[in-house]
Amino acid sequence: MHLESGREAGSGTLPRMILGALVCVLAACSGGGKGAGPTGPTGPTGPTGPSTTVASVTVTIPTTRMAVGESVVPTAVARNARGETVGATFTWSSGNPDVATVASNGKVTGVTAGATTITAASGSVSASTPLQVDPRNLDAMVETVRAARGLPAMAGAIVSSRGVIGIGVAGTRRATGGPAVTRADKWHIGSNLKGITATLAALAVSRGDIKWTQTIAEAFPEHAATMKDQYRNVTLEDLLANRGGIRNDPSGSAWDGTTARQQRESLVRWALHSDPIGPVGSYHYSNVGFAMAGAMLERAMKGNYEELLASELGKPLGVTSLGWGAPAAPGASDQPVGHSRQGGAWVACEGCDNPPGLSAAGRSHMSIGDWARFIQQMMAADAGRSTLITQANQRNVFTGHTPMAGQGDMYGMGWIITSRPWAGGRTATHEGSNNLNHSVAWLGFGADVAFLAATNAADATTGAALDDLVGRMLTLHMNGK
Repeated sequence: MHLESGREAGSGTLPRMILGALVCVLAACSGGGKGAGPTGPTGPTGPTGPSTTVASVTVTIPTTRMAVGESVVPTAVARNARGETVGATFTWSSGNPDVATVASNGKVTGVTAGATTITAASGSVSASTPLQVDPRNLDAMVETVRAARGLPAMAGAIVSSRGVIGIGVAGTRRATGGPAVTRADKWHIGSNLKGITATLAALAVSRGDIKWTQTIAEAFPEHAATMKDQYRNVTLEDLLANRGGIRNDPSGSAWDGTTARQQRESLVRWALHSDPIGPVGSYHYSNVGFAMAGAMLERAMKGNYEELLASELGKPLGVTSLGWGAPAAPGASDQPVGHSRQGGAWVACEGCDNPPGLSAAGRSHMSIGDWARFIQQMMAADAGRSTLITQANQRNVFTGHTPMAGQGDMYGMGWIITSRPWAGGRTATHEGSNNLNHSVAWLGFGADVAFLAATNAADATTGAALDDLVGRMLTLHMNGK
């Protein structure tokens, strides 16, 4: 007899006295002679009634796919060995709390994008159901900013050290129309690659391939006898902190070579035999300095910078879209095309970018999701939760090393280090542009959240547009709207 049929899971068993009374009533109504008991199977100790021992659990969830910030309430049902529903108390858990959390009453809330399982257990018996959490859809927000600012296309993302929280894209790959951008499209992030280069260095230092204190003279012994004296003790850390005194105005002859690595070696030779731009140790922004840092990593890690970034850092993170130069080839519209403002209109420049030798300084493109993966890893390493990079080495990247004259901020390694109340204090930020594309990143460590924004256009107004999008994403994340 299904005494528990139709009751909600987790509501508990019937009180023992009531259950006993029901059994007695059933026995009295069974008929038969004096002393007759109930009919049906009997056990060694007498008649058997409905068993309350849980033999199996079933979990049902309203949807197997939800977005970050959404919540659902699954149900669990316990059954005995005969398949009858019995009352039970359940303990709920998530296979990956970084993706979704579960309250004591079973309410599931999406936290970051990814896959997990939701489990209900009654004692030692449990059951699970899969759940996929998607990033919060920011398309409408991105479109609002893009349209108001008159940009061809934009992309934005919210990310934490745990994973991606939200992503949105809007617009067309060309200002004149045509194919719309997608979440798989690749955005040129310019100098926002500098922080990724510094993180590759942090990985190399963590593995023992190189030291932050390795000097230029040690890395490039062929120039040790002829380089300017001021550079002899400049270190890898100095180059990444923009305090190596390296000039940022290479002549045409400095770009000797047809491959990216050949051009970097040529830039090293030119820079080490040119007078410093200012005192070594003081802040001077230098793309050439980052190219030199890339050349140091090539020698220490035994490979080409571009390949090393993809294989040693990108691949373990699941990054698949990393590429170099302009995202779209000349005449193509398969990726966002860079634009500059000419005569009041956006004019496309297909295939346009800086020389290959500057890869380490900011010549890459990638999807907004893959950029978020790099940022997630940096924040996880800073929090001491990376299996690739030690906390001390990533913290060194996010430490202010060089005072930025007149700005009140410090330059870390590929990042400007500052402080903001919304971030709970320490923040890291950077812009990137090749004068055809523009991007910005803000990382808030106390709040464990970062905001990324990019557009396939660049002029004096695009910085404000990116800040607008970052501000809206911040408000959404903090206030839920």
